[in-house]
This record gives sequence, C-alpha cells and structure tokens, in this order.
Amino acid sequence: MNELVFLDPDKIDSEPFTTSKLVAEHGKVDHHALQVMISKYEEDLKEFGVLSFEMSKPIQQGIDLKSNPENTSISNRRNQGGRPEKIYHLNEQQATLLITYMKNTLPVRKFKKALVKQFYIMQKELNKRAITREKAKEAREALTNAIQKLPESPHKAMKYKHFTDLVYKIVFNMNCKQLKEQYGIVGKESVRDYFKADELKRVEEIEKQVSVLIDLDYDYQTIKALLNKKYLLTA
Repeated sequence: MNELVFLDPDKIDSEPFTTSKLVAEHGKVDHHALQVMISKYEEDLKEFGVLSFEMSKPIQQGIDLKSNPENTSISNRRNQGGRPEKIYHLNEQQATLLITYMKNTLPVRKFKKALVKQFYIMQKELNKRAITREKAKEAREALTNAIQKLPESPHKAMKYKHFTDLVYKIVFNMNCKQLKEQYGIVGKESVRDYFKADELKRVEEIEKQVSVLIDLDYDYQTIKALLNKKYLLTA
C-alpha cells in the first residue's frame, strides 16, 4: 500500500495526517459521500483538533496519455478544468473516528490496519527526532563554546556560520542558506527542525569532531581540509 500518512511541513513539531481522498480511495467509497459524512460528524471530529482542508481540482477523466504526451504530468492533468474539490486533512484520532463511522467492510478494515501502522511509524520517527534533537544540543553547545574561546577578531562572528556550513556541506552537500531554501523556511526558524533522526545524529557526530579540532587550535582552513579529506569531499 502506498504512503498514507504525511507531514506538512516535514518538521519535528508537525502533526501527522492522512486525507479524506485516501480514506475514500482505500476504503472503496465515493469521496463525495465521505465528504458528506465528514460534514455530518464535523463537530465530533473537531473534538480531536482543527479540521483543516485543501482545495484541489480533480483530474479530468478520459485523457489518452499515450496520444497526449504533453498531459502526462499530474500538474497538467489537474489543471484540465473541473470544480475544485475539498480534501480534508485528518489527524490520527480524526481518521480513526471517521473510519469507525464507515461500514466495516473488508477494504475499510484492511485500510485501517495499514493506516494505524503508518501513523505508528511516523510517530516513532518524530519521537526519535525529538530525542536525537535534545542530544544534538550538547554537541551544538560544545561547538559554540569552542568558537567563543577563540581569540577576538573582526571575523569571529562569522566563524559560527562558517563551521555550521562546513558541517551541513558534509552531511547534505548544501549550506544552511541552501537547506532553508529547500525546506521553504522563511525567517529565523531553525533548519534543524526539518532534519530526520539519522541526519541529526550525523550532524551531531561531525560537530563534536569540529569542537575537538578547534580546542586543539586548528584554524578553519585546516579543519576544513581535514574533514574534506576524511569524508572524501572536494570542496
């Protein structure tokens, strides 16, 4: 079964959700009928959180993709016209409650089991991220303290950015600015809230190495060269 649970945005404090479209598709029910059911039990669902939704145009039926290769992309097919469709975002409790109101058919039972598993996996990843994030703070503080101990200079304030970008370049092959652009971050929001648990762990490990090298009085260029050589980077 395809992906059923999402994070939007994909960050540590986002709430996992599924959509009414997926519930209808995998429960083998008409989406409009499910929308009517959601409206009927709207107050029940709102007891478990905000009932959010997005508007999306349905894919036009009857398109021959073989004879119309220009229409092969999903975005093209979605823009073929038709009335906007309301697609609800349902958190774990809302989705579970909604499914209990549906007929207990085989497709519904099968979907419910798959959905429960995916919500569990997603929550497990978020918990792992939270734990790793707390542990990584120690490495971040050690790096900050090591930089603060450096001799005063006009460029000392930039050292933090330089070493941060060096670490991110090793882990993601992108600097902090590029990562923020990738995640669509505006303002001072932390890019680390978007890292997966394994990515956070790798950042933590390399920041510890940088801290040790700074404490050993290696300058930035030497540390960069040593890490680039260790991780086989060319820049």
